[in-house]
Amino acid sequence: MSISVLMAVYRSEKAEYLHRALTSVWDEQSLTPDEIVLVQDGPVGDELSAVIASWQQKLGDKLNLIVNESNIGLTKSLNRGIACIKSDFVARMDSDDISHPLRFERQVAYFEQHADVDIVGGALQEFDDENECLNVRRYPLTNDEVLQYIYKASPLAHPTVMMRRRLFDSGLRYDERYRTSQDIALWYDALCAGHKIGNVDEITINFRRAGDVFKRRSRDKAFNEYKIYVNGIRRLYGTVTWRYVYPLARLVFRLMPVSVVKRVYGSKLRKSVLEKSSK
Repeated sequence: MSISVLMAVYRSEKAEYLHRALTSVWDEQSLTPDEIVLVQDGPVGDELSAVIASWQQKLGDKLNLIVNESNIGLTKSLNRGIACIKSDFVARMDSDDISHPLRFERQVAYFEQHADVDIVGGALQEFDDENECLNVRRYPLTNDEVLQYIYKASPLAHPTVMMRRRLFDSGLRYDERYRTSQDIALWYDALCAGHKIGNVDEITINFRRAGDVFKRRSRDKAFNEYKIYVNGIRRLYGTVTWRYVYPLARLVFRLMPVSVVKRVYGSKLRKSVLEKSSK
């Protein structure tokens, strides 16, 4: 069973974060991947270039570097990387997160035990530069739970995901109409095509939460996310369904002042509504 790690990096990201992320998926895994596919999305600065060059020297042809002449965005960059992957499994990873040392071992074991599942994620531990342990986020474990959850929020954390290559061999790709929330669109596309989704219960990554994460939630991103949810719900559950109330509530929430969003994000109310699987 072969594994490719799929990552993208662009100019505003920090060189030390990229180095730490690469170390976590190559040097620290109990199950070492077969290659890293890194898409450089447009020109990057000297520090990032130096980190990339050092990893090229270290890994040789185990690092497949794809360089976009200009910044084309994450969605198209990921699709460019997918087109080059021949491994059995594709593991997503963001350039500022840290994978747990047992992540790949646990996810491959899950696939071996669940032959009908094509996408598996896992729990994540949030952290920042001041705190190693913030909130732990957990996600629905089975495909049935995913179907009772996805209309509320994403059933997977994108940087924790490992996917079977057969998902992409079937013709699925990240939808390039969406520059943001492209992962949620893919989850809906996969479910509508009959693919199954699951999660391991253990922590798979340490997820870096930037201090300005709430300020970066733009109105355009909020409306883009709303369209993805409404379209997905219609295809998965039908035109007439009460489930549309959730994306509408999310849109209203996203458009609130940053101070309100921050308060609600960490509240017990949000956890009870969004982070528990429906029973």
